[in-house]
Amino acid sequence: MSYKTYSIQFLFLRKFLILFFVSISISSFSQDAVIKGVIIDGEENEPLIGGNVILNTGIGAATDFDGKYSISTPAGTYKVKFKYIGYETQTKSITLKGGETRVINLTLSPAADLLDDVVISASKYEQKLGDVPVSMAIIKPALIENKATRDAESVIEQVPGVQINENQVSIRGGSGWSYGAGSRVMVMVDGMPMLAGDANDIKWTAIPLENISQIEVIKGASSVLYGSSALNGVINIRTQYPKDEPLTKINISNGFYMPGYSSQMGISLDGGDSTLVRDGQTWWDSPRGYVQGNFTHLQKITENDELVLGGSFMKDQGYRFGENDQRARINGGWKHFSKKINGLHYGINLNNNFNKSDIFFLWQNADSALFPLGLLGPETTISSSSSSRIMIDPYIAYIDSNGRKHNLRTRFFRTDNKNNTAQAATSNYYFGEYQFQKMWDNKLTITTGAMTSYTDVISELYGNHTSTNMAGFIQGDKKWNKFNLSGGMRLEYFKIDSVSTQGKLFNKTDLPFQPVFRLGSTYQPAEYTFIRASYGQGYRFPSIAEKYISTFVGGLTIFPNANIEPEMGWSAELGLKQGFKIGNFKGYVDLSAFVTKYENMMEFVFGIYDFNGTISNIPTLYQQYYFGLPLSNFSDSLKLNHFGARSSNIENAYIPGFEVSVVGQGNIGEVDITTLCGYTYINPTSIDADSAYLATFSNPDFKNPELNILKYRNKHMAKMDIQFDYKKWALGWSIRYTSVMENVDDVLTGEVVIEGVNSGTEILPGYGEYRDARMVGDVIFDSRIAYKFNDKSKLSLLMTNLTNREYSNRPGNVQAPRTIMWQFSHTF
Repeated sequence: MSYKTYSIQFLFLRKFLILFFVSISISSFSQDAVIKGVIIDGEENEPLIGGNVILNTGIGAATDFDGKYSISTPAGTYKVKFKYIGYETQTKSITLKGGETRVINLTLSPAADLLDDVVISASKYEQKLGDVPVSMAIIKPALIENKATRDAESVIEQVPGVQINENQVSIRGGSGWSYGAGSRVMVMVDGMPMLAGDANDIKWTAIPLENISQIEVIKGASSVLYGSSALNGVINIRTQYPKDEPLTKINISNGFYMPGYSSQMGISLDGGDSTLVRDGQTWWDSPRGYVQGNFTHLQKITENDELVLGGSFMKDQGYRFGENDQRARINGGWKHFSKKINGLHYGINLNNNFNKSDIFFLWQNADSALFPLGLLGPETTISSSSSSRIMIDPYIAYIDSNGRKHNLRTRFFRTDNKNNTAQAATSNYYFGEYQFQKMWDNKLTITTGAMTSYTDVISELYGNHTSTNMAGFIQGDKKWNKFNLSGGMRLEYFKIDSVSTQGKLFNKTDLPFQPVFRLGSTYQPAEYTFIRASYGQGYRFPSIAEKYISTFVGGLTIFPNANIEPEMGWSAELGLKQGFKIGNFKGYVDLSAFVTKYENMMEFVFGIYDFNGTISNIPTLYQQYYFGLPLSNFSDSLKLNHFGARSSNIENAYIPGFEVSVVGQGNIGEVDITTLCGYTYINPTSIDADSAYLATFSNPDFKNPELNILKYRNKHMAKMDIQFDYKKWALGWSIRYTSVMENVDDVLTGEVVIEGVNSGTEILPGYGEYRDARMVGDVIFDSRIAYKFNDKSKLSLLMTNLTNREYSNRPGNVQAPRTIMWQFSHTF
C-alpha cells in the first residue's frame, strides 16, 4: 500500500476521532442531570409522603408513597430546598454535571415550634397551624393517655371555649341544651361524619379513643367544606396509621365513685338550706365504679398492605340509683397501595359499637338528686335501652404524576335503638363524597367536590321518614410570602319527606339550594407572629328528630314541629397568634375577638300544644279534639299532657365574645412541662324575641327584650391543664371553671300552673330553691400521677373532682362525685 494511501486513511481517521469526541462533548453538555433520593421522618423512621424538593430555579417534585423523588435539570450549580409541613427545612448547595445522577437521601426532623404543628381540617389539606385563618385547637394523644379518659368527650371538653352537655357539643356558646336532638358542630373521624342520620347526634363511645393521633377543633362556622352540621364548628379526630414496625397497645383502667358530696358554698335561704349540706346524697354502702379496657394493633402486613385493629369494653355501675352502662366496640381498617398504578390506594374501615344502658333523666327531688323521678316504680324516668351503631366505609384515592388528588369516600351507617318506653328507632344513612385537589407551584391550592347522603328512618319515636342531602363545594387557598388568602362557596340542598330547601341570596328567596360563603386570611409580620381574620356562613336544616319527635318522659311531653324552618348564621373573627420562647420553654399565645349571629335559631320551647305540636290553649284543644265536652270531664294529668316542649325557631341570636389561650411545651432543667389553658367570655343574647319566648326565661331580668341572655349558656369559662415530667415520673392537674348558668327554662324552677286545670305541678321538684342556693360558678379540679417502668409500660393514678364538688351541667343532672381510678398501659 502506498504512502499516499496511508496518509489519506490517517487523515480520515483523525477527522473521525475529532468529530466523535466533539459530539461526545456536546452531548455531555446537552444532557440533563438527575437528582433523586428518599426523604425519611427522623422520628418515626418512615418515608414522608408529599414532601417538597425545590431548586432555586423553581423546578421541583413531590415525594411519592415511598418517600421517593426525582428531578431532571440542566447541568449547573443549585440550591436545593427539602421541605415538609411541620418539619425543619434543610437546604443543600450542589453542582451537577451533564448526564450525572446525584442521589441525596435525607432525614427531616419534626419542627420544635408548636406553630409548625400540622393540621388538615381547616382546608382539607396539610397546613401549619400558624397559617390557618380561623381559631383552631389541637389535642395531642399524650393528653388523652395522661387523663385516662373513658371516652373522647372528657378530653375534648378540656379545649378552651368548648362545652359538652349530654353528648352535645357547643363551641363558644353556639348551642344550649337541646334534649339530644340536632348538632351545630360536625364531629368526624378521619374526615368522615359521625352524626347519626335521624337525630344528628354523636355517641362518643363510637370514637376509637385508643388509636387517636390528633384531635383538631375548628371554632366558628365551617359549612363551606363540611356542610350543614358545621354551623358552629368542626371536631376532626385523626387516627394513627401503621409504621414499619408492628405496634400493639393495651390500656386497662378501673375507677370507684367516692361517697358523699362536700358542702358547697352558696347563697343560703332563710338562714339555711338542706341543699347546701350534701354529704348524705350518695346512697351506696359498698364500692361502685367501672372497669374499662381497650387495645389497638397497627401493622404493615405486606409491602403494600396496612392493617388497623382496635376495640374497647366498659362496664359502669353508675353513681345514680338505677343507672348503669355497658359498652363494647370493635373497629378495623385495611388499606392497599397499588403496585401497578403508582399513586393509587384503596381500602375499607369498619366500626361496630354496642351499648346497653339504664339512663337517668330527671331527679326525684333536690334532696334526692341521685335518685330518679318515680324511683324504679311504674312511673320511673329511668329508661332501659340498647343500641348499636355500625359503620362500613369503603374508599379509594389517587394522586397522579402532576400532583392532582382524587378522593372518593363512602359510608353505610346504621343506628338501631331499642328501649322500654316505646321510643325505638332504626336509621340507615348512606353517604358519599368525591373530592378533587390540585396544588400549583405558585402556592395556589384548589379544593372542590360534591357529596350526597340519603337517610331512611323507621321509628316509634319520630315515625317513618326519609331525608336527602346534596351539595357541591369549592375553595381556593393562595399564599404570597407572608400573606395567605382563603375563600370558598358551597351550594346545599336538603329534603325531608316532601319538604325541601328554599334558599335565599340577596333578594332571591326561592332558590332550590342554599349558598354559603367563607373568606379568611393570615398575615405574618414577624417570624412567630400571625394575624388572622375570617368570616364564614353556616346553614343547618332541622334533623328528623327535631321535626317529628313525639314522646313523654317523667311528666314532660316533647311535641313535634313539622313546620320548623332551617337556621342560618355567620361568624366573624379577628385573631393573633404570638409565639414565644422562655429559656427552653416554647409556645404561643392566641388572642381572638369573635361574633356569631343566628337567624331562625332552633331551640326547644315550653308551651301548650296540640297533638301535632301547634301552639294552642287548653279550652281550644278540648273543643277541637274532644267534641266540646266540658273540661271537668277530664283528669288534670290528661290535660297536663298538652304541656311540654317542642323545637321552635326563636327569632335571632347574637353572641359576641373574646378568648385568650396559651399552649406551651419545653423543659426547665430535667423537668419537661406541657400546658394548655385558656379563658373564654361570651355575651349570648336574643334579638327581637317575642314576648312568648321571653316569658320562658327563668331570670326575670332577662324578660326585657333589651336585656336578655340565651338559655343554658355560661358567660365565663376558664380551663387549664399542666403536666410535669421528671425522668420516669409524671404529675399533672386539670382545672375547669364555668360561671353560673344565668338563664334556664322558667318551668323547671317552680310549679307549672295552667289556669282552670291545676293549682301547680313541679316538673323538676325542688330545683328552684336548689338553683337559688347555687347562683355561683363551679371550679373542678382533677389530678394525676404516673410512673413509667420502661419505654413500654406505665401505671397511672388519677382523681377527678378532687374537691368532691356537687355541680350540674344542666338542671337536674348532678355530675359524678370524687372518683379515684388507676390505669395500666403497655405497648408490645
